Amino acid sequence: MLVEYSVFTGPMIALAVLAGTLVIVSVIAIARSQKRKLSAGRETMRGRVGTVRTPLRPDGTVFVDGELWQATVDGPHIEAGSRVVVTDIVGLRLTVQKKEEKDD
Repeated sequence: MLVEYSVFTGPMIALAVLAGTLVIVSVIAIARSQKRKLSAGRETMRGRVGTVRTPLRPDGTVFVDGELWQATVDGPHIEAGSRVVVTDIVGLRLTVQKKEEKDD
């Protein structure tokens, strides 16, 4: 024979083990990322609590998660400083309603 294949057996086994390990680690990382809770997007905004910056009559601005948002209120007008809950997001405008204060 022109090529001695026994010389390549050791490195080929090591390469196959390395490739198999890489595949297993990749599959585990993908599976974990699919289970992770959402951290961005419209689904994460619903239920967030914010503060009214300019009166909502019915449009104004609210401060949610460190950002100012244009907002529309569902229901009666809300004055500045009140707490609101995000109920929906359409484009870059939040729909909010006044947060119910619980007496404890």
